[in-house]
Amino acid sequence: MLSRRALLTAAAATATALPLTAAGTATAARSAAGAPAAALPIALADNSGGSAPVYAYISGADTSGWPGFVTADGVFHRLPSPSSVLTPVPDYSIALGGPGSAPTRLTLGDYVIGGRVWFSTGRKIQFFVNPPGGNGGVPGLVQPGFTSTDPNWTTSWTFCEFTYNAANLYANVSYVDMVALPVSMATTGAAGNQSVPALPSGALASIASGLRAQHAADGAPWDQLVATDSSGTVLRVLAPSHAPTDFGAYWRPYLDRVWDYYRTHTLTVDGQGSVGAYSGTVSGDVLTFAGLDTHGVPFTKPSAADIFGCASGPLYNSGPDARAAVAARLAAALNRSSLLVPGGASQPNGVTPAQYYTESVTNHYARLVHQYAAIGYAFPYDDVGPTGSAPVDGHLQDPAPTSWTITLGPGGSGTVPPPGGGGTSAYSTIQAEDHTAQNGAQTETCTDTGGGRDVGYLAAGDWLKYASVDFGTTSPAQFLARVASGVGAGVSGAIRVRVDSATGPQIAEIDLGSTGGWQNWRTVPANVTRAVTGVHDLYLTFAESSVEFVNVNWFTFTH
Repeated sequence: MLSRRALLTAAAATATALPLTAAGTATAARSAAGAPAAALPIALADNSGGSAPVYAYISGADTSGWPGFVTADGVFHRLPSPSSVLTPVPDYSIALGGPGSAPTRLTLGDYVIGGRVWFSTGRKIQFFVNPPGGNGGVPGLVQPGFTSTDPNWTTSWTFCEFTYNAANLYANVSYVDMVALPVSMATTGAAGNQSVPALPSGALASIASGLRAQHAADGAPWDQLVATDSSGTVLRVLAPSHAPTDFGAYWRPYLDRVWDYYRTHTLTVDGQGSVGAYSGTVSGDVLTFAGLDTHGVPFTKPSAADIFGCASGPLYNSGPDARAAVAARLAAALNRSSLLVPGGASQPNGVTPAQYYTESVTNHYARLVHQYAAIGYAFPYDDVGPTGSAPVDGHLQDPAPTSWTITLGPGGSGTVPPPGGGGTSAYSTIQAEDHTAQNGAQTETCTDTGGGRDVGYLAAGDWLKYASVDFGTTSPAQFLARVASGVGAGVSGAIRVRVDSATGPQIAEIDLGSTGGWQNWRTVPANVTRAVTGVHDLYLTFAESSVEFVNVNWFTFTH
């Protein structure tokens, strides 16, 4: 699911949306120059590593808003319209060839809006169609849901979302609804080579383990978010907005502290853009912002469902107006428990991402997702952040795409289209130990998700070389590195990313202190400050610390 703000932006470019009776899907088609031809080569790849058969599905709606599926020949098939009862959908599954086999390729010959690409392993997904009812004469596709009574509950399935119309291809991987089998994506086209990485191997199990540990620590029903099969294998982890049990008064102690604090302090919320900033205090039991029209819905203390869902009670989404902007930023601040940290009275610009999720009462699902996922929303307003901050969404957008690859499986393998000039794609997950030359580095056993080896013992003057890294025709926007550090208080160093030589042009820099331990891993982003395209030797150089200050597991670039 896209962020709420992205949904509002998308609405103007998407004429109709697919009606759903289960969990809602996002539609997105942001205005972009140019108009792609209605023919898009798609590759569906299996990098799952398992022996169970893998099935793919492509669902969505045509330009009239009628739901349907795309078959292996690239043809969109409208669903029948049942007269009175819920009806099974015909089998539109696309069987994949298995791990290591060539991707299954098709050419999409029609525009599809409000779409999803699904994968399931071992068993096919059961879809159903509802009669039109009050839906303007259009039947409704019933997609897999989030309750144990759903016929797909014990099936291992996952999805990504997309819209392909005359404006662009817009596709995203999101964890707003759940974390399940990892999916990665890549595109080529007018916007250059783009990619979205999947969760690394083992991340789903680690998130599940973290939620169970959190339940043991605070008694809240975090463990109920973990769905398993009969053998105990984790199938998916639900977002708390889909929790099978109510979180009740979980947020009450934190909300009481927030409301009490702002009785005597002022909270300023910057709506950003053209909305402006609003300042408010608590009077009685209502947080009131001077000059803000609340449309009759005051900012009272929200319930747990209001906070996790970001769309009900005092946090309802009223549309693209000032109240919605303030509600979005309050929802983000509550999920991150950032209203009482230093700078928390200025939202969202007064708080850094390092201060998110530091309270004991917080959205621990979102905390764990961001611990293990390089990018991707964990709740609907996860795009809210300080002005100029790095985006966290996992989307691709191209006004004239020439290919789209969707891969089931962890890591970066098989997810990136072939680089234009040969070499290793900058947008794949590059393991630090795969350097082609180095100075001063050593490898060691890594306890991060996925195991393997990391490169450590890095200090000023050391460097790692990666030959022939291909950045494609469009410069990346971000560099992301998986790092850990156990240095003492007050010690820090710099990872400087250079091209062509160890003293060549610098394109990005990460300044890093302790992460809490030499195997306490964090994914740290840095903006690319100098445009780079084509094929270059890439160097990670280390500076500003005479002592060993960092371990590196992997890195990648994103647009």
